[in-house]
Amino acid sequence: MTLIPGRTLIEHLRDSNSVQSAESVLFETGELVRRLHRQGITHGDLSTNNFLYCPVRGASLIDFGLARITEEVEDFGIDLHVLHEILGASHPEHSEAMEWIIEGYLSFDGDQGPPPAVGGGPLPSAEEVVARLKDIMTRVRYHG
Repeated sequence: MTLIPGRTLIEHLRDSNSVQSAESVLFETGELVRRLHRQGITHGDLSTNNFLYCPVRGASLIDFGLARITEEVEDFGIDLHVLHEILGASHPEHSEAMEWIIEGYLSFDGDQGPPPAVGGGPLPSAEEVVARLKDIMTRVRYHG
């Protein structure tokens, strides 16, 4: 990890003075997460401590200790839900953070086309994963 340039995303977002900077970094972070998911891999701990950001090289993911191979849309949705919860708790000053992540996530499929088939079949599209994320969010909220 010491060879990867940059600092953690949590540090970058806390020091960021411009909304534009946070927006572009989070958009790129969403693209990176989708790139991982298109390989049939969930990270398992998508927190802002597990992304490094370098203005020259962009975003990098670290700490794959909880990663797993899957084709299930639910697993990818849960991966994004973890990131959603972290952003809300650690970065309330960036109220649109998850929207920017999702924009980047969806744009990656737009640029790359449909996800490839791996293992036992095709992977869910970015749209399917985002729809499942929204479903997951309705299941975990307290209503009352």
